[in-house]
Amino acid sequence: MPLQILIDFYALVVKKTMEDLLIILKTPPYRKELSKLALDLAITFAIFEQKVSILLIGDGCLQLHPDQNTEHSSHRNQLKTLASLNFYEINNVYIESNSFNKTGLNSYELNETFKIISCDSAKQLIADSDHILGF
Repeated sequence: MPLQILIDFYALVVKKTMEDLLIILKTPPYRKELSKLALDLAITFAIFEQKVSILLIGDGCLQLHPDQNTEHSSHRNQLKTLASLNFYEINNVYIESNSFNKTGLNSYELNETFKIISCDSAKQLIADSDHILGF
């Protein structure tokens, strides 16, 4: 079923010239498969040379936790996936600063792919995006 959603969305959106796709991750990494689906979608669109940006807000910032242990589960480590997005030319991964500060994580633990932005900048990013998907 999730693959069909991706195919249907691609058929609807890519037929038009897509200028900007913003994927908002607002759910924790392992509660549901939504964050995995969102990252798979981002990678899929990037492979088809679409401009993709990602915004982490709320509980979505928990995907940045460095001590994710997925060894004994069926999940993959979301931080490793997020950190590898630059291989797919997804170079704009934004983190809303208020949400990030609530996680207790330190910004020095993030690589250069991640950009911490203010709440107002996040609102502007959303307003400027042509297509927005929230997970």
